[in-house]
Amino acid sequence: MSLAPFSALESRLNSAVQKHIANATAVHNGGAPFGVLFDRSPADPFGTGAVDSARHDVSFVAANAPGLAEGGTLVIDGAAYTVASGVQPDAGGWVTLSVYPKAA
Repeated sequence: MSLAPFSALESRLNSAVQKHIANATAVHNGGAPFGVLFDRSPADPFGTGAVDSARHDVSFVAANAPGLAEGGTLVIDGAAYTVASGVQPDAGGWVTLSVYPKAA
């Protein structure tokens, strides 16, 4: 008996979600491109209104970027980003990461 009887269904669901609601494409280590949910939102890191910056978050199925870790590089829509948070998938296999544009 399989330890994860719904794993095939979960995999199909993750694939469908990623395919239909992705708003960007990512590549890790020169691998195959995959769909991601990429969010750019305003950020005020000090809460004072003195600094205006952007926060970048990306969500995807972790299996698409094996070996990705904090400090690693993810190319999103052709631009390189550095992973600024730990890579810990949720129970469904998805990961949400904070990233920032990589310095040239």
